Amino acid sequence: MQRLRKLWRDLRVRTKFLLILLLAIALVSFTAVGTLRIPMKAYDERLYQSSSQMITLFAEQIQSELENFEAISYRILTDNTLQKNLTVMEETSPGTVTWLNAQSEVGDRVAYFSLWFSDAVCFQLKTSQNVSYSQFFGASVSFDRLTEERIEYASGRRGNLVWLAEDGETPQLFLLREIREMDEMRLNTLGTILIEVDFPALVEKYRRGMTQMGSPLSCVVYSGDICLYASNDDIRSLAPGEDGYLRMKLGGKDVLCVRYTGLNGMKYVTLVDYGEITSTISAATTLTVVGIVAATVLALLISALLVSSILNHLQVLLNKFDDFAIRGVPVPKENSPYQDRQDEIGRLHRHFDRMTRAWDRMNRIKEEQRRLLQEKQMQQLRAQVRPHFLYNTLESIYCLARSAPDQRIAVMTDALGKMLRASLNETRDIVTVAEDLQVTREYLRIQLIRYGERLRVEYDVPDSLLPCRIPAMTIQPLVENAVHHAAEEMLDTCIIRIRGAVVQDGIDIMVEDNGPGMDENILAKLESGEVKPEGLGIGMRNIHKRVQYAFSSQYGLRVRCENGWTRIIVHLPDTRN
Repeated sequence: MQRLRKLWRDLRVRTKFLLILLLAIALVSFTAVGTLRIPMKAYDERLYQSSSQMITLFAEQIQSELENFEAISYRILTDNTLQKNLTVMEETSPGTVTWLNAQSEVGDRVAYFSLWFSDAVCFQLKTSQNVSYSQFFGASVSFDRLTEERIEYASGRRGNLVWLAEDGETPQLFLLREIREMDEMRLNTLGTILIEVDFPALVEKYRRGMTQMGSPLSCVVYSGDICLYASNDDIRSLAPGEDGYLRMKLGGKDVLCVRYTGLNGMKYVTLVDYGEITSTISAATTLTVVGIVAATVLALLISALLVSSILNHLQVLLNKFDDFAIRGVPVPKENSPYQDRQDEIGRLHRHFDRMTRAWDRMNRIKEEQRRLLQEKQMQQLRAQVRPHFLYNTLESIYCLARSAPDQRIAVMTDALGKMLRASLNETRDIVTVAEDLQVTREYLRIQLIRYGERLRVEYDVPDSLLPCRIPAMTIQPLVENAVHHAAEEMLDTCIIRIRGAVVQDGIDIMVEDNGPGMDENILAKLESGEVKPEGLGIGMRNIHKRVQYAFSSQYGLRVRCENGWTRIIVHLPDTRN
């Protein structure tokens, strides 16, 4: 895929345009050829409907004949004479006069009912005492069809009829039914009847009728997977399958195969000659393809000429690019053939000309800015001398103060130097809690000397929280505010507590004092503009925003006042891991 992309990318624009055009023509061509199938599909549907109606009529005629066999079997089952004499034979001993008379009556009724059958091979009745009566028709071989297996097959139906299809050298179709005693609904088994249907003769009779109507029918009939009839050996090879139609070749001919399932579950497969239709479709397809090829060649020739007329103007633009890349000289503002041209090519030329002139102007401005930047850098180098001078001066004061009797000067100077060095040298926006606390400790060393016993500081930050991340210079400004607004306003001892704790959704760093307190909603009022940010408000608002920018809006400052204590809580994410 990568090689194909590279090949496409490196092709000339003219080739790309022609390939895109060829692809579009190919898509249209395939669509045109595909649409030829739409009327052919509709014709197949109509042909299928016609064939389906024909096979449905054919199947209904055969179904009617089979229902006639079923009706006769019901007449035999309910015949009073048969019921009476079969009951007598069941209840009396064989060989008696009564039994012999009943046997004779049964034989007469079997002979009578045999006259009702057409398209039958044989009709048999076997009593529960294994007395058999048979009527064979035509040139059928006379042997007992009512075997034990077939009687057993019928006995499981409780007097209901059952059709039994058996495969073999000559497939057979039997109607089986038990005769049960109907007197007082005792339903004792009196015997079993078997009717073997001459199914090929039955089908041939109606096929001849269809032929005489001008609709010759080539078909095969299945009962389950057993082929009961096939009009020829070629069609015999077709499986029953699902209902519907399918174009196929059979015996070297194009045919439309139609499958239909009758109400009795028998499968009918019929063939319709499709050769003439196939020839017509082939001729139409060939003519369409020839027309498409001719149109494609003509379209490519015309398109090649049009594409060349466009690309010539793009080549002029490419020459401008190359000239500008080599010389770096902007295109002069003068009349050109593209000034009044309103298509994309004219716009490209005008935009490129303006771009080169704008580039030249920006290049001159950048050169001026470069000179100004150099001057700014020199000023910054000179300004860097000032913090170093301050550090060195404080270091000298510290050395002199250590030799003085009062060591407080040395302590304050040392703390101030460390505090300034940490705050001025720190370039990171985020530090650890331990680092931010160190700056706070240095600040409080100075304040503890200043206020003496009026100020007391308590630390309760677990060591496990020291690696957590916090914006630089967060704790010290809050402590400074506590000193300014509590220690300076109180006559009693000011207590400042710096604590840390793990909470459910992060950690809290708390600065508490026992001063006069403040409004718990100070932050909300600062945000809404209800209170003008001055002094403490500016510092707290800035710290609150810095925490939210560093982590997210769910973190920041909260103010709580309770039991004479003011607590400012810095809520941070738990970043110990």
